[in-house]
Parts: sequence; C-alpha cells; structure tokens
Amino acid sequence: MSIITLIIINKYILAVYYTSAKCYKYSIIDDYGIIYEPDNIFYTSEAAEQEGRDAINTVSN
Repeated sequence: MSIITLIIINKYILAVYYTSAKCYKYSIIDDYGIIYEPDNIFYTSEAAEQEGRDAINTVSN
C-alpha cells in the first residue's frame, strides 16, 4: 500500500491509497479517530478522491 493523497476537509482526514491489488481505495478518519473504509475500489486516484470528498460532504452537511 502506498498513500497517494492526504487531505483535511471539515475536520475529516481523507486518505487515498494504492493497494497491492493494483487499485485505489480511500479511508476517512473523523475527529474522534474513527476510521471509515468502504470496500469500493477505483481505477484512478482521482475517482477515489472524488468519492471520498462526496462522502465527507454528505456527512458534514
């Protein structure tokens, strides 16, 4: 696994990473340290980042 992007959005940390299965995934860490890591896979880091941003926007609104 290698981390591609780390972004802080509204007290959430979004991490996009490349997996050993040759795909991208994302994780979100909230301000309590709880990790949300969906099973979705993405073929580009941009797609994983956008999905993660959308998820953060959904829960922070």
